[in-house]
Amino acid sequence: MGKVIPLNHSDNEATRYVRVTKRDHRGYVEFQFSIGDPNLYLEMTLPPAAFDEFCAEYRVRVLSQHECEQVDANDRRWRFGDDEQE
Repeated sequence: MGKVIPLNHSDNEATRYVRVTKRDHRGYVEFQFSIGDPNLYLEMTLPPAAFDEFCAEYRVRVLSQHECEQVDANDRRWRFGDDEQE
């Protein structure tokens, strides 16, 4: 298994967010990772130990259920122009 290589941290100490979206049949963790704005994210997959190491290295904050709902609403609005959930 590879090792998490830290990015060169500059003065930008923006909050890093994680939202776990699924654990697959092999135990891999599928998640969204964002820096500064949880609405702009990368979808990533890591084995559990690497995910734990990644979260510790980048001192991530796990999104609350309410924050996840806001991200989903923003995503729907961006994709479909929906202002409200039906």
